[in-house]
Amino acid sequence: MEKAKLKWQCWIPPVGGEIECQFNPSELKISKEASWEGEKSPSFNSPYLQFAGGESATYELSLFFDTYAHEDKKDVREYTNQLLALTMRGAGRSMFIVPFSNPPMVTFIWGKITLFDAVVEKVEITYTMFSSEGLPIRAKADVSFKQQDFWDDIIPAQNPTSRTDSRKTRRVNSSQRLDQIAYEEYGDSRYWRRLAEANGMDDPFQLVDGQLLVIPQDK
Repeated sequence: MEKAKLKWQCWIPPVGGEIECQFNPSELKISKEASWEGEKSPSFNSPYLQFAGGESATYELSLFFDTYAHEDKKDVREYTNQLLALTMRGAGRSMFIVPFSNPPMVTFIWGKITLFDAVVEKVEITYTMFSSEGLPIRAKADVSFKQQDFWDDIIPAQNPTSRTDSRKTRRVNSSQRLDQIAYEEYGDSRYWRRLAEANGMDDPFQLVDGQLLVIPQDK
């Protein structure tokens, strides 16, 4: 059976990786809320509501890790510490060297399921078994995620529980130009305006180091 995984990436410093779920989750709970506002009136039984904006979608995972079967009783924290790092700036790699970096962006992938980009709001770990030497060898981790999708309103609206191949991104640097990237992606540099429109840009020389560029699949 294909294993579920959490794919993460930091812009600053530019690092990334994957955390494979040792055991696939038994359930996946996704929540999405919308805000509606209205004023009460004595003439009506209920107020007329107006849409006031969408809330970030959220989801929760309960993951299990077990190293009891290892002959040397491997420390289960080798797994759980990876989850804790998702709450730290630069996944624990920046600290005071790069104080303005953020925790990673995370995407849950399981077979044909790919959820929205998210950040980790909370990690709660419970160690449930220890070796005779006091080494933790079994744990349960409850992880809460919150949507942080920069392109949610740029690309056509999609179901927040899935992504399709219509969205492609590319990491770029300040030495590149949109016309060069257009030629590499589409075989024609004239499509740089398509890239600029999709990314809210009006200057082909406006790229910066570490920028994540949306590459529309339809020219």
